[in-house]
Amino acid sequence: MKVALFNTLYFPNQVGGAEKSVQLLAEGLQANRIKPIVITTSDRDYVDYVNGVKVYYVKMINSYLAYHHEKNAYKKPFWHLLDAYNPFMGKVEEILRVEKPDLVHTNNLAGFSVNVWRTAKKSGLPVLHTLRDYYLLCPSCTMFKNMKNCEKQCRLCRIYSLSPKILSNRYVDGVVGVSRFILDRHMGFGYFDKAEIKMHIYNPVSPPALSQGEKEKIGDLVFGLVGLISPAKGTEFVLRRFRKLNLPNTKLFVYGRGVTKNYEKDLDHEYGSMNIVFKGFRKAEEIYDEIDIAIIPSLWQEPFPRVLIESYSHQKPVIASKRGGIPENVMDGETGLLFDPDKASDFEKKLLEMVEKFGKYRFRFDVSKFSREVVADEYAGLYGKILSRGANKDNMKAQNE
Repeated sequence: MKVALFNTLYFPNQVGGAEKSVQLLAEGLQANRIKPIVITTSDRDYVDYVNGVKVYYVKMINSYLAYHHEKNAYKKPFWHLLDAYNPFMGKVEEILRVEKPDLVHTNNLAGFSVNVWRTAKKSGLPVLHTLRDYYLLCPSCTMFKNMKNCEKQCRLCRIYSLSPKILSNRYVDGVVGVSRFILDRHMGFGYFDKAEIKMHIYNPVSPPALSQGEKEKIGDLVFGLVGLISPAKGTEFVLRRFRKLNLPNTKLFVYGRGVTKNYEKDLDHEYGSMNIVFKGFRKAEEIYDEIDIAIIPSLWQEPFPRVLIESYSHQKPVIASKRGGIPENVMDGETGLLFDPDKASDFEKKLLEMVEKFGKYRFRFDVSKFSREVVADEYAGLYGKILSRGANKDNMKAQNE
């Protein structure tokens, strides 16, 4: 079986967790005797192999690249309008014609547009889509504005998402959410009504991190903020409260890049101290060797943060917000503690509880369901179901004719 995997970015062009998850899936499928080819956006057209997986890097026609921060604001509406339904699919059609996959599996589609679904159907291919953010509902992909989560789509979002909604109900055979929350959210807005398969599959974690043992705690208790430094991620939310508590023998390490360089520098200038240290971008292995507890304070309805399962795979508990798909995989008191960002002092309460009881808790982490092999096997099973249903439909059509 050959599967064409679409994602906005792929190694080495990595910005967030989706790229890591798709790469782990592709390599897991390959180990599962399924041949993946990856199609991703780039600033130029070329083909390469990443750990044995064939990757097409495609320069799509639009005013700028999906992952570039465009300074000219006037270009953004035009980019989004074209990205809602990009008619320039010639390169994609050619790749599908040459490679002849059995199925198209789309993930993040910014830079491609949902016209990939129609293009796949024109080629006679079934389509599975994985929901990793709110791109189909909101141009910003977060449904988070003015420090609040959007309960409904604004008028602008409804206009931009008209094509994605129509095409999701016309061309997609199966839909997967990386959490129950994000799947239910899209279904609630009337997306993927006609998809025959609707389920959730959590993101995979890198295999080498599955065998970390516990280490004896020596010195200060170190909390870690890991990932994009941004208001929506709750970075300032934690910094303000951690500084105010001024806990002895406790430190906060901040890892990652800012949503802008100036934002990161401003926070470092405002909050950087002996107890709050900005570490910059680091590899996961370095991060989890330095921290004891990960804080995941997302204020937006985050579908499924990779730091959650990466923390578990390194035997680190979490303090995490009750947002999006996060509560689905945090067992309160067993793998970490949950807090409500809207409840006054709830974060401080949970942080103090963790400080007091860290050495007394017996955290238990079973990450087997997040292994690359398990997740790849789940997707392989889905591919088989979609292909078999398609074959049954063709047989029924032939009999009726």
